Parts: sequence; C-alpha cells; structure tokens
Amino acid sequence: MEVGASKIVGSRAVVSAVSDCQIILSDSGDSRAVLCIRTRATHLIVDHGPDRLDELARMEGEGERAISWNSASVVGVLAMSRAIGDI
Repeated sequence: MEVGASKIVGSRAVVSAVSDCQIILSDSGDSRAVLCIRTRATHLIVDHGPDRLDELARMEGEGERAISWNSASVVGVLAMSRAIGDI
C-alpha cells in the first residue's frame, strides 16, 4: 500500500436496533437497509448517491464533482458519495 493511499479509502455501515415495537436505524456512507416480511421488501433508508440533486449540491458545495457515465459516479469511478473515514 502506498503511504498516501489510506487518505482516500473509507467504509460504509448500517446499524439497527430491533425491539418488539421499534426498529431504529442509523447509516453512514452509501448503505441500504431493507425490511423483508415474507415476499415483500420495504426500503428503510434513502440512498445518498450522487444522482440525488440534494446530495450532488452538497458534494459540489464541498468542492467535489460527480461525472455521469451511463449512471452517476464520483470522479467517474465510484457511485458512492459518502463513506466512514473517507477524507
């Protein structure tokens, strides 16, 4: 690994706490949580991808950019705009 490589990597996570009457979720990074009951799936978290206008505005406000090559991507490489530990 290059010396500076650790400054450009990150991770993602979803944490959930489930009780008899509640589901509490927290996410960091571009992560998804889905609740499945029998054959029905329900998305519980809204993605923070660069294809969302508010997320694109947040990124551009921080001096970042997103390039669209058939789908939104960050600097033309990843379709991820948030990560734990990513500078």
